[in-house]
Amino acid sequence: MRKNQVKLMVAGMLVMVLMTGCGSSDNNADNNNTDSGSNSIISTDMEDVGQNAEEQESLADIETAQMEESGQPQSQSQAAESIEEELAAYRAEREKGVSSSGGYTMVELPNEENYQYGVGDSSGYTSRFDSKELNEAFKAAGTYVEGTLNLESEVWTCIDPRMIAIYEDEDKGVASGYDADNIFLCEYNDNGNWQYLILVREGKGSEWEVLHHGSSYKTD
Repeated sequence: MRKNQVKLMVAGMLVMVLMTGCGSSDNNADNNNTDSGSNSIISTDMEDVGQNAEEQESLADIETAQMEESGQPQSQSQAAESIEEELAAYRAEREKGVSSSGGYTMVELPNEENYQYGVGDSSGYTSRFDSKELNEAFKAAGTYVEGTLNLESEVWTCIDPRMIAIYEDEDKGVASGYDADNIFLCEYNDNGNWQYLILVREGKGSEWEVLHHGSSYKTD
């Protein structure tokens, strides 16, 4: 009888151990499943946040590029229009300053400080040449306008900063191969349209020749 009681007690303890072990395993499995599910949700949420951030950044880049593309041409167009207005005002004032006396024509030039964008500031390139060189350049330019172009127009010092840029520009366009000391600019009126002459020479003391006439020194 006592042996049977001992056997029953041992069997009962084994059952309790097995139940405890199973319960612990089930709890661990449930916890693992819960943790796995939580990690999966967190990972998915982080991926969604990252994807949304990338999409927003991409959209911002596209909008910025579109603004730059649409804004740049407009800005250049406005600047060109403003320069043309300044040029027209300067030339009108210059025309008013022309007077004749004793067979000589005198010109009172406008003050370039009253104009924007560098309009009228031609001293930067005319100062490269002495009075003899300037007279020879204007004489060659006048002969070309009257004889070759058949126009009755005065020849003036160029006042357009977009043309004067040729002196500092490495790409001298139609005057490629000539340095700044052998290039001279003039402007003339072609029936209401102002055009430019580009004169060149081989070196100091050589004759000036008209290389090009038009609205730009660029070839393209």
